[in-house]
Parts: sequence; structure tokens; C-alpha cells
Amino acid sequence: MPCLTVYSMFHEYELDGTKMTVAIVPKKLLLCMVILALSACSSSPQKPTPTPTKPSQEYTEVPLQQQERTANQWLAVAQTVEGAAQVDALLQAAATLQRDEQWQKSAVVVGQIQRHFSSSQLAPSQQQLVALLEARFAAHEARWPYVEQLLQPLLTPRLTADYPQQTLELALQAARAQQHWQQAAHFQLQLVNIRPTEGNNEAAQAVWDTLKYVSQPSDVVLPPASQRTREVAGWAALMRTLHEINRQPEASLSLAENWQQQFSAHPGQFVLDELTKLTSTPRNNVVVLLPLSGQYQAQGTAVRDGMVMALARQPQVKATFVDTNQLDFSRLPELLQQHQANLLLGPLLKPNVAAVDATLLPEGLPWLTLNEQEATLDAQHALQHYFALDSETEIRQAAAHMAAQGHRHPVVFAPDTTRGRQQAEVFAQAWQQQFADGMPLESGNYSTTDEMKSAVQQQLGVSQSDARIYQVKIAAGKIIVDAEARSRADLDSVYLVGGIEQTRLLKPFIDVNISAFRKALPVYANSGSHTLRNSLSENDLDNVRFTEAPWLLPNHTQQQMLEDMLKLRSTWGYNDARLAAFGHDAVVLSQRLPLLQLMPGISAEGLTGNLHVEAQRIIRELQWARFDEHEVVAR
Repeated sequence: MPCLTVYSMFHEYELDGTKMTVAIVPKKLLLCMVILALSACSSSPQKPTPTPTKPSQEYTEVPLQQQERTANQWLAVAQTVEGAAQVDALLQAAATLQRDEQWQKSAVVVGQIQRHFSSSQLAPSQQQLVALLEARFAAHEARWPYVEQLLQPLLTPRLTADYPQQTLELALQAARAQQHWQQAAHFQLQLVNIRPTEGNNEAAQAVWDTLKYVSQPSDVVLPPASQRTREVAGWAALMRTLHEINRQPEASLSLAENWQQQFSAHPGQFVLDELTKLTSTPRNNVVVLLPLSGQYQAQGTAVRDGMVMALARQPQVKATFVDTNQLDFSRLPELLQQHQANLLLGPLLKPNVAAVDATLLPEGLPWLTLNEQEATLDAQHALQHYFALDSETEIRQAAAHMAAQGHRHPVVFAPDTTRGRQQAEVFAQAWQQQFADGMPLESGNYSTTDEMKSAVQQQLGVSQSDARIYQVKIAAGKIIVDAEARSRADLDSVYLVGGIEQTRLLKPFIDVNISAFRKALPVYANSGSHTLRNSLSENDLDNVRFTEAPWLLPNHTQQQMLEDMLKLRSTWGYNDARLAAFGHDAVVLSQRLPLLQLMPGISAEGLTGNLHVEAQRIIRELQWARFDEHEVVAR
């Protein structure tokens, strides 16, 4: 027997590929159809479906009138009653099926209710339960925007009185899954307001696992003050306190004590206990591993110079620089003990990161590597974090930014090299991660200047347009055909992988191959297109948007420090300055990591970007800028 396949949630059905339309039917026929569909789904093979995202915590079950009844028993009850009682029985059957994780069968039952009973025939509580069950099915399939859409009537203008906990749990799960942390915190605190943690340590940890990602505590919408519990007020104050500690690290002790005095018995006390534990050991004696000789001496020296800049502002921190080209890594534990190090920075090179035997390091030693390992990002040491000045971060940020700007069909141009193809693939993966169902993406590769021109014409559709014009001219014979090649209308943006030379050559090719009646395509690039000695007398880079370390953009608060450094190191370019900024930020991070790892929603304002912790990895959020004729304009 063929199985009933559910499409567009519950509203369209197909049987053997044929759409079914059902008129108003008697109750017995309706129940027969439901049972037939359920039997079909049980007996026929199903198409594989994507593995759904599991909830982070168990749902509060929809209240079932008789827990011992099976779904089939509820369907049998539905055959004996009419109207609202029949709907109640069907809803109980659907809820029971979801409890038993028979999701497709539950969808069939709810779908039949929606098909045969109009909204006017359902009581408000029944309408809300239909929406909740449908939203749960959507959550099972990880269709989070649709979950939010279905829950909206249950959340506004006021929270449903019939299913408040179930609605908030599901709304919280949807917000967390999409990393909408401000919204998730709103739902989490609403949930705590009606369901306190009451001394349950696991429940308190679950609350903090949401709140710790909040980046703007003042923007979290709290329950009205007249209805707000003491626990909710304490959680909100705790978020604000930690963010204030980030702004005023010198006042951390007094700020923490003030919160503890106001909320002495609060379940969030463990958060400040953890902060105290993380900061109890000083981080003032640092061993730094850098290549200070050999092939990468220039890079190591630039990083060291940046660290010296930061150390000048933190006189309490002492650093010992060790040349990794002269280091026997098997003796690193002995070296750390010799210098009584309580913090390790580096190495800078990936092979050297892999050469460190983490099992031999002191257990309580904080370790910030200055690159990532080749094979995996899994930290091998309890207090290990990864910080890298990598182009992949820029590429992923560009993909997210372009999607947020509304672009839906970009084209990527990359050098036809191993590195170029790898970076184009990083963009492709990051681009697809922005959308639940994927989005089109074109790409073109080149090895020479001639191939650049061909790649642009091919991807913009000009080559195909020229070919069509040629065929028309042949068919027209002696008739004069006046035609102009047209570029594709579906492409809406361009991302360039490569450096300044490639960008300077590609941008004019792109501009001249856009049809005259079309707007110019926005062109995005990375910091490799921004150099200290750009020849900006030309307009080849005009309106190219690019990511950059904030320190290297106009009007930065530390611009004078950059100018002084470039005068001191007259042979430097912006690549060296980025490495110096990286070294500076590594020192700053080494002192701020306890707070950042405790609350990932907090970021440190660095010279290379805003820095925050994500799964023991330091994430850099760069700044956007663009070329405006002969100037660089920060955005």
C-alpha cells in the first residue's frame, strides 16, 4: 500500500504521485482516511530524511488526558464522538504519536485536522495546540524559520495561557539553533520566570549555556518588572556585571562582590566561582615561542614587535622570547620550569604547534597557540586556545556579510592554484551554510591575464551572448544587425580570492563586461587587496569592498601607534603591520581569556578585529572598508 507523503508541512498530500483533494466528509470516513494513511506509512518504505537536530533538553510534554492510552485508542475514541470532542481526540492522538517519536504519523493526523476543520470550528486552545504540534514537527526537521513563524501567534501579543512552557521551550530551541542569542536569552528568562531552577544545578547550567552568548545584555527583553522574579533579575544583572568587568577589568573584584551581595543565594553564583578559579593563578610570566631566525624570521620579528607594544602597556607582565629554530621541543617542559612560566604563547608556525607534546605541559598552564594545527582544532590541553591570522576567517566573514546584504547569486574568481582553489572552496562552504536549502554559486579560475578575461566573460555570460549574436548575424545574411552582448541578469555580486595584483586586473574586466543598462555588480575582496603602497592614482580598485584589520584603516584610535611603527620599520608593508597587530592582540588576549571563555558573548577590541572565543578558538571579526576613488573609507 502506498504511503501518504506530506508536503509543505501539512497542507498538500500526494498518493502515488497524484494530488488528493478532499471535500467535507463524515466523521467515520475522515477517521478511515487517517487510519488508512497511518497504516500506509507503517507498511511502505520511506524516502530517507535528513537527521534532525535534537533538542538540547527534553520538552515539557503536551498535557495528555490519559497517559496510558495509545494513539490508536485515541483514534478509536475519535470515531465515537463529533465536533470539538473529535478534534480533542485527534489532537491527543497526534500528541501521543509525537511523545512516541512517530513524527510522520503525527503529521498525518494534524494534517487531516487542518484539512477538515476550519479555524472557526476550533476553540482557541485547539488552534494553539495544532500550531504547537506543527511547530514541533518542523523542529524535528530543523526548519527553524518555519518554527518561529508557527509559534508567533502563541507568543504575541501575549504568551499563550494554555501551553506557555511548551511554547517557550520550542521558541528557545529555535533561537539557539540559529544562534539568535539575544532572542534566545529573552525566551530563556521568560521560561525561568514561570519555571524557576529551584536549586537544580543542571537547570542553572542550562540557563547559563544560553545567557553566556549574549553580546548586548541591555537589549534583552525581560519580563515586566511587576512580574519579574528575583531569579530572573539576578541572571540579567549577572550578564551586565560580566560585560562591565570586560569594560573595567581593574574593577572586577568590586563589581563581582556587588552582584554577590545583591543576589547572595542566586543559582548563578557558580559563574563567578568559575571566574575566580580561572583568574586565581597569575599570568605575568610568559614564555613566547617564535621563529626569530631562518626562513620565517621576518614574520616572527613582526609578531614580537607587536607583543612588545602591548607589553609596554602592561608592565606587570614579563615575557621571555624563545627562537623556535633553536629549540628542542622535547625540552619545552624543562624550559617552562626554568623560567617559572605561568603562560605559554605560540608557536607561530603550524608544524611547530604540532611539535608541542601537550601531555607534557603542566596541567594548569594556559596555552595560546598562534596558529592552528593542520589536522584538527580539538584542543589537546585543558587550557589551550587557538588564535590565527588566517585568510579563511576573512573569507567566511565575507560569505556571511554578502548573504546578510541580500546577495543570493555570487560568482567567485580565484587563481587556478592549490591555494586559490582551497580558498574558493572555503567560500563555497561558508556560503551554503548561510541558507537552509542552499543557494546558487558560480566560480571561475584563471592562471594568466588572458584567462582572467575569459573567466570573467564566461561567468558573466558575455561569451554566450556573443555566440548568439554571431549566429543571428550569420542567419541574417546581408542584413545589418546592430547588437551588443549582454551580461547575465541573475548574478548579483562578485568575490575575489587573491591579492592586490589580481584585484587590480579583474575589477576593470568585470566593469566593462557588465551590460550598460545594468547596475554595476558589487565586488568584494579580502585584505590582500589593501597594501601600504597601493597606486591609487588609478581607479582600478574604485568601490571594491574588502575586510581589514581595524588598525590599518583610517581614523583608528591607535593610528599614531601604527604611523610610529611604520617609521621605525621603514621596510615594512601592511602584511608586516598585520603581524604586529596580531602579536599585540595575542598579549591582550592572554590576559583577558578567562572572562572571554566564561562568557563567549563578550568580545575584546583588538587591533586585528573584535575577538571572541568559540569552542577554544579565537574568532576575529574584521572591519569592512571600500576604495572610494583615491581613498580608503572605513565602514
